[in-house]
Amino acid sequence: MEDREYSLITCAETIDRLVTVDVGSRGVIGRLYQAARALFSRPLVLTAAEELQRSLSDKEVVFIATGWPDRTAVDPMIAETDGPSGAAVLARTLHRAFGVIPILLTEEQLVPALREVVGSVGLKVLPPKSVLRTRHSKGPIHAATVLPFPISLPEAQREAKRLFELHSPGAVVVIEKGGMNESGVIYSCRGEETTETIAKADQLVIEARERGIFTLGIGDGGNEIGMGLIHKEAEEILVHSIGKSVPGGFASSVPTDALVVAAVSNWGAYGVAACLAVLLQDRGVFHDEGVERRVLESCAHAGFIDGVTGYVEGSVDGIPMDVHLAVIRILGSIVNQALRRSRS
Repeated sequence: MEDREYSLITCAETIDRLVTVDVGSRGVIGRLYQAARALFSRPLVLTAAEELQRSLSDKEVVFIATGWPDRTAVDPMIAETDGPSGAAVLARTLHRAFGVIPILLTEEQLVPALREVVGSVGLKVLPPKSVLRTRHSKGPIHAATVLPFPISLPEAQREAKRLFELHSPGAVVVIEKGGMNESGVIYSCRGEETTETIAKADQLVIEARERGIFTLGIGDGGNEIGMGLIHKEAEEILVHSIGKSVPGGFASSVPTDALVVAAVSNWGAYGVAACLAVLLQDRGVFHDEGVERRVLESCAHAGFIDGVTGYVEGSVDGIPMDVHLAVIRILGSIVNQALRRSRS
């Protein structure tokens, strides 16, 4: 193995380990990671980064789906901070790395909030027709768009086909998005049925795979789109955690081509971004603590809640903001050290 290849794999293994540290003590990430890692010969973040590089280097658009209405029995406007932050950061990363236009998709009622979060990472959020015109702008403009995606399954199937015909994305990334089980039902990690309030982003993945387009799932619990790759293990974990079983299971049955599992789904996206910075030898591809602080504050300002504490604040999954900033600081140090070694 050449020195650069060895260093790249070593760095990616370190990133994998960092983003799977069970800070929240949920007790599930270790087994999820082992199951996912057994499917791939390389670290999960590196597999994702290399496939994104292959898929997006000559493409103009990437689809990123996120958003999880978290207290559906109360109000569908209530959604969690995990997912939107990672989606916005990954949109920034993929735009900086490959020049692609990120098209983010979420529930209709969450579109205004997600637009605010995406804007916090430095991307100008524009309407779909305007964002496509940025390709021909004589002055620099770094933009994205945020679109609603249907909750109704038949409408989601039709909309997925329309979007693929219109935009021909190079890849589809789904982060912290509830996936349908074998019966078409979507459950939260608490065992609550959320089918009637979650956009059926599964159809984006299904459509992409039928067209041979790369798909990446990022999750932290076993019920997210992409976990169909490790369905048996994810279902066993969820049944144990929830304390019961249901027909069709709690776990998502929808697989993706690559899967990144992390202790916090946002961290999975950050791990992919950090690995891309090393792979492309470009520190600017990965964000810093200042961007992370802005994106978490924007989540709170937009009304997203911490899915564990229930508060509108800059924490995620019960983990305070300063811990997320520390994760970014450590990932940034890993990237800096890797780039320094490659240039020495």
